[in-house]
Amino acid sequence: MNSLPAALIAAVVVLATGCSAPSESDTTAAREYFENYPSTQENDTASGTSSSSAVGAQANSGAAQPFPAAPNVPGPLEDNTFVDAGTSGFVDPREKPRSTFAVDVDGGSFRVARTLLHDGHLPPPESVRTEEWVNSFDSGFPSPREDDLELRSDQGQAPSANDGTRLVRIGLQGRDVAEDEWRPVALTMVVDTSGSMDIRERLGLVKSSLALLVQHLRPSDTIAIVTYQTSATPLLEPTPVRNADAILGAIERLRAGGSTNLEAGLLLGYDQAREAYKEGATNVVLLASDGVANVGVTDGGTLATAIRDNGRRGIHLVTVGYGMGNYNDHLMEQLADRGDGFYEYVDTFEEAKKLFVEDLRATLTPVAKDARIQVEFDPRTVSAYRLLGYENRALDDEDFDNEAVDAGEIGAGHKVTALYEVRPTAQADVGDALGTVRVRWHSVDGDEQREDSLPLKLGEAELPPGTFGVAAAVADLAQLVKGGSEATATEPRGVGSTTLESLRDRVSALVEQDAPGARELADVLADVTAAAR
Repeated sequence: MNSLPAALIAAVVVLATGCSAPSESDTTAAREYFENYPSTQENDTASGTSSSSAVGAQANSGAAQPFPAAPNVPGPLEDNTFVDAGTSGFVDPREKPRSTFAVDVDGGSFRVARTLLHDGHLPPPESVRTEEWVNSFDSGFPSPREDDLELRSDQGQAPSANDGTRLVRIGLQGRDVAEDEWRPVALTMVVDTSGSMDIRERLGLVKSSLALLVQHLRPSDTIAIVTYQTSATPLLEPTPVRNADAILGAIERLRAGGSTNLEAGLLLGYDQAREAYKEGATNVVLLASDGVANVGVTDGGTLATAIRDNGRRGIHLVTVGYGMGNYNDHLMEQLADRGDGFYEYVDTFEEAKKLFVEDLRATLTPVAKDARIQVEFDPRTVSAYRLLGYENRALDDEDFDNEAVDAGEIGAGHKVTALYEVRPTAQADVGDALGTVRVRWHSVDGDEQREDSLPLKLGEAELPPGTFGVAAAVADLAQLVKGGSEATATEPRGVGSTTLESLRDRVSALVEQDAPGARELADVLADVTAAAR
């Protein structure tokens, strides 16, 4: 067993006494789990076992048990599972005036794309979910002042259009939670330790992620760890973070090998979470996996009942994917959707730090659940509309008022953006009502159902500036990578077309404006252009 990093031991002392927050050097120390993990799988072909599994199998059973050799991980584009959610076409509001969907704050699709682009690969079209790309950038809308959630909206000319089509941006913001209002956290980590996880970008990064949580949760918060491979094992009982040495010791004992029984791991994780349940606390199961499941139930839909039942008991689910190549994006997203939680993907230590340090409260503190949005368009002023993204989050219109229907969860400080392309009628004038947007959700305090609404009016046909312009360009880039609406829509848009060259001009102008997010978008666009060549 490798010794604990010295800086982490120092952080343990700080946490145990509760004297101060971990320093940047302490956070950097968590990186050692990632950097010291073998960059490739080291299989002992003579014995038929993975070397890391054979050394540390006692982590799960107390005695060395041989496991089948960990299979070689395929290349980043091999054996991944993505499911195309489709591309929405324009809708006539005289036939269907309402558009209804569950709120989604996932970022997995965009993070997967960044990983593949970094390696010089265009993301598979079926991996692109436009809303997840857009929601990976800050909308710039302010946080609510009074309620859990608040609606905002603005609009401008659709940048790719030449016929007066408007782009309507709808923003839904979750309230911030001040540090003195943070709830206690009871976290159960369900860690995939099957053979396919035995690389630096998977189990090595999971170890770093856990170490970051130990350093940045509060001393009274608890962490439990369940591992699964051929079967599931409770590795660490619910343990206060003040006993960080015990938690770090469990992290050290994580070893990979064997098959992948996701069902057993998730069900045992929920058992452990119910045991650790704290009234008035944030109770969460966090699944860390590459999404592969080859033993037991392997379909997220089949696990839906167990996930929903635990969600109704106040235990929410977060799924975090690790490592491209033989990666199941669809299952990880599906599980999060069934659990009213959200899905992220992590492939570098910097991304782990962002998720588990910078975004920790949003990651672990829901402020609203079962959130859904409905927009009703006025046929007198709107001839056609199209929602960009959210294809696999669509709801029946009548389910907007149905409290039994699961929808989306929003964490503290989360910001959700929805973009509609709207074609005004010939008689519509600036200032006329286009329709109304409504949001419904359940409060996490008392399970009370809440609602907010906002009228939409026709604005001037000006190009979107600032964060609005960034969101518009991100959506157009996502659709280009996906194949473009010109190629996939069931009817011609008739509004011109977007090209990488035209996007480059738009993004350059946004960078000159110093629009928040524009520089990151410029980097993504450059990577897409290079990969396309």
